[in-house]
Amino acid sequence: MNATTQGTILIVDDMPNNLGVLLDCLNESGFEVLVAEDGESAIEQVKYASPDLILLDVLMPGIDGFETCRRLKSDRATKDIPVIFMTALSDAEDKVKGFSVGGVDYITKPIQQAEVLARVTTHLSIRNLQKKLQKQNERLQQEIVERIKVEKEIKQLNENLKRRTIQLEAVNKELEAFSYSVSHDLRAYVRRLMAFSQVLRNQYENKLDPPGKNYLQQVRLASGQMNQLIDGLLHLSYVTRSEICFETVNLSNIARQIATSLRQTNPARAVDFVIEEGIIVQGDRRLLKIMLENLLGNAWKYTGKNLVSWIEFGVANTNNQLHNTDNALYFIRDNGVGFDMVDAEKLFGTFVRLHSNKEYEGTGIGLATVQRIIQRHGGQIWAEAAVNQGATFYFTL
Repeated sequence: MNATTQGTILIVDDMPNNLGVLLDCLNESGFEVLVAEDGESAIEQVKYASPDLILLDVLMPGIDGFETCRRLKSDRATKDIPVIFMTALSDAEDKVKGFSVGGVDYITKPIQQAEVLARVTTHLSIRNLQKKLQKQNERLQQEIVERIKVEKEIKQLNENLKRRTIQLEAVNKELEAFSYSVSHDLRAYVRRLMAFSQVLRNQYENKLDPPGKNYLQQVRLASGQMNQLIDGLLHLSYVTRSEICFETVNLSNIARQIATSLRQTNPARAVDFVIEEGIIVQGDRRLLKIMLENLLGNAWKYTGKNLVSWIEFGVANTNNQLHNTDNALYFIRDNGVGFDMVDAEKLFGTFVRLHSNKEYEGTGIGLATVQRIIQRHGGQIWAEAAVNQGATFYFTL
């Protein structure tokens, strides 16, 4: 449809009087009008200027209106153009024939301008609605095609991801098995080294000069550290490989037992443990104990230079918005040396240590083990701290 008119209408009629009446009526109403005097010229004209509607006389020289309409409707390019017949015929059979060849309406001669405008306007509105619906259907079909394509791509990606996950799980199992095997074998050699260095110290220390004694001491320290590291790796492998057995676990009782054991390692230290009562969860008792041993052990270690230390275990806000979890939020807090939050993301990596071994002994495996345990329970862990202002480890299960 022309943007400056209500529509383009082709009038097909061999009677000049009819053409004049229709031209005046339609032009005054804002329509663009094309004219053809017979069926053949009308068919030829619509090839170059496609109208929005055709007013077609039935009785014309050459092919009549019915045949003209039939040919227009048989052409894919013109079949959707609405055709209104103009005729003085009143026989019902003729009207049925007009509808059967594709006409949408009739205008009875002699022509009444009001009737022409009403029928033209109605069928153009219907045609416009049909065009809009067709465009919407085409867009919908395109969206369906694109959605099917996207769904196929997503399905393929999911299949690839599934295969990749299976491959990674297999690789991880191989690595874990390798790590366990190597660690287990190394521990045997390290323990032999520790045993022989102990024999050397017991039986030959008096025969060594001061540098020799120092070297022997370094061997013993290094082998001891290596043994701790191997134990840590085996512990990590156990945490990753072992099956989880869920049961009701009283974390408060386990924390008190660990606190008692820590105090026995250094009774002279002034450490105040504050352990909230009745912290009960569902989880694997063995793994959760390992988790608390590492977290409380860390707090004990990094408060070691304080004159007076305190270590707290409890339940924080159960709706922690920062980490978007509805689970109970547990914490272990201390007043130790803390750390710079710039290093917070490094904390849970394997072999990562924020302090040198001279300052605080360790293997860098403990927090990695803690994270594995919490993840296997479907939880999260993170930490907040400041240098020389203590640290707080939050976790969910």
